[in-house]
Amino acid sequence: MIFSFDIEYKKTKLIKQGKSRIDEKFENLAKWISEKYNVNVLDIQEKFNEDDNGIRIAVNVETLKEEQKFKMSEHWLSGVPDIRQKEIAEKYTQIRNSLKVIKRIPKIDDIFVVCFAFEPLAKEEVNLLIPEKRIENIYKELELPEIWKISRCFENATLFVYKDKQKNKIKNSTKFKLIEDKYFDLLKEYDEFNYWKRENIEIKIDSKQNFDDNYESNWIHYYN
Repeated sequence: MIFSFDIEYKKTKLIKQGKSRIDEKFENLAKWISEKYNVNVLDIQEKFNEDDNGIRIAVNVETLKEEQKFKMSEHWLSGVPDIRQKEIAEKYTQIRNSLKVIKRIPKIDDIFVVCFAFEPLAKEEVNLLIPEKRIENIYKELELPEIWKISRCFENATLFVYKDKQKNKIKNSTKFKLIEDKYFDLLKEYDEFNYWKRENIEIKIDSKQNFDDNYESNWIHYYN
């Protein structure tokens, strides 16, 4: 699993920004994958495993839809199908052989292909860039003392009231839409690649009571 603070994402971000470019030795492979599977490959990275002589090939596409198309699945835990693993491993080996860039030629079975989308990670980064104080100001300015906090995790945000019985009151209030609107405005200030859309904003609602009683007041337990 890749996060917005990982080096793989940061390298791909530089390419998306036009500050860097894909490694020359992967240009032909990226073009081949883009055309064969109808996706936009932003970057390809490789990692050698000295323990088992394996090679991990990370194909970095742009959007979540492209990742799902490439994996032939919408499930976030899905891997690259075996047939595509083999096709890409064979093409990778063919290109690397022609370039003579490594002495050891890997076996097809030693090559493992993964894929991640840039867009969700960029949205995650934007969500986490917003200063906590600015988020607190959203509900404090609306004078909503029943709100404990707004918590962020990856691309998501959850509004916590203090008690379970307060959840429906907030959910059905006119101020709740204002909270979502104001949260979207904050996201757009940091949205370098214009990935966040208003229709994507849906703040969940939970309670501190539930957090304390059922998750031992522990964020790791809550988000796992």
